[in-house]
Amino acid sequence: MDISLKKCCTDRLSSLPDELVCQILSLLPTKDAAVMSLSSKKMRSAFMYLTTLDFDDSPISYCARKNPQLIERFQIFKTFVDNVLQKSQSPHLSKFKLGFGGHVMIKTFHCNRWSSDCGKHCFPDLEATKLNGWINFPLSHCGVREIDLRVHVREPEKLPSAFFTCETLEVLKLDTNLNFELVSSMPSFRLPNLKVLQLHSLVILEDDFVRRLVSNCPLLQELDMNCQWQYGKSVTISSPSLQKLVLLTNRDLQDGDPGDLLKIDTPNLQYFIYDDKLSLHSSVTRMKAPIQVSICVYCDSGTADGCFRSIINLVRAVCNVQQLSLPFSCLEVLDYEDLTNQLPTFQNLKHLEIDTNSSRKWDTVLFEFLMRSPVLEVLEFRVGIDPMCGYPDPDELIAESERWLYRKNQVSPYCCKLHLKRIVIKKYRGTIREVELVRFLLENAPALEELLVICETKDVAIAANVDPALAESTLKKLPMASSTCLIIVQ
Repeated sequence: MDISLKKCCTDRLSSLPDELVCQILSLLPTKDAAVMSLSSKKMRSAFMYLTTLDFDDSPISYCARKNPQLIERFQIFKTFVDNVLQKSQSPHLSKFKLGFGGHVMIKTFHCNRWSSDCGKHCFPDLEATKLNGWINFPLSHCGVREIDLRVHVREPEKLPSAFFTCETLEVLKLDTNLNFELVSSMPSFRLPNLKVLQLHSLVILEDDFVRRLVSNCPLLQELDMNCQWQYGKSVTISSPSLQKLVLLTNRDLQDGDPGDLLKIDTPNLQYFIYDDKLSLHSSVTRMKAPIQVSICVYCDSGTADGCFRSIINLVRAVCNVQQLSLPFSCLEVLDYEDLTNQLPTFQNLKHLEIDTNSSRKWDTVLFEFLMRSPVLEVLEFRVGIDPMCGYPDPDELIAESERWLYRKNQVSPYCCKLHLKRIVIKKYRGTIREVELVRFLLENAPALEELLVICETKDVAIAANVDPALAESTLKKLPMASSTCLIIVQ
């Protein structure tokens, strides 16, 4: 910023009322507010009464092996946080954000182990007394509404249970490797105003913890969990107020365990993302008007029957969805049995995303979904179409001739006839199977407005990546029911 302009802005801020100056500084990251406060005595005074504190050093790695010089930087960060907290004189604090050391967990958490070349020494070394002082700071102030902790340390201490009895909290976000023992053993929780709850990287020690916690949050609207269950034989979430649920779990389940249960009773849910090893027993209440749903589940072949019934229950519960995403693992489970008359009718489904790079019979599954989605407008293949590309199996190729997309006089799904407007195919390779599917869709979609094809040109595992110009030439020669469809190949 030009020096004269900066001075002008500073002078104008200094002329404002003290309360307004404090509000403006509170909107900035705390390190920026600290720099701004150096410009005048009035600004320095206002800085001590900030109602929002935002300390974030989380993108930095403190790995002693890879970045030894950054250890000194963390010392600077510690000094800065200490100075700000010591000088703070405001009795009120609305928002507190503290982040450092969280980068490693992104890579290592789901593996439930440290990576081979990077372990706990990549986390910053922070003495327990200082850490406890930092994370307890917002709890000692009046009116705190939002706490966001992304804290990963070399020697984790126990997470204070007081976070779950703070009655003024509206938003609580915890992404930390701190020990969850004290919280899990709490007899009750008091979070009457909590609306957003995010729990990442934690290890859940008790199966009933989530059920008890959610039941004590009567206003909860968003629940985002990316955690590891130590046992995980039963997961129960029940809330009439919940509108968004993200459930990414890492459960230690034994195949065929009769105690394996998933129970979700959230009738007003609008957004639902579920990624887990599929429970053999599930009870999911039908959701009234979900907008976006993604189901990513997997199971072992030895429990195929139970898994199939479980995922059918899940799909039926979200039959009113507007946008549905089915990753390849989900299609694998749906391949186990005949889908005829198993799926519900998706009366509101307008956008369907599927992954096909694992399931060999994905086209049969796709056909059943198309037949049950009368108002579908967008069909998207996110990771390509042909899972066998580059690995031809003679028996598989012969079997292809019996699939629905090769048959003559195949019944056209209702959505194709009247509503399908856009098709997106990513990682297109130009195989026979892909071309034949596109042919079927183009011949049966008179309302189609756009076919967007993104070619696979960088996959080193594929012997011959497709040339976009050649792919475009091939696709434009196919017969089309729509006279206005635009074919775009990238």
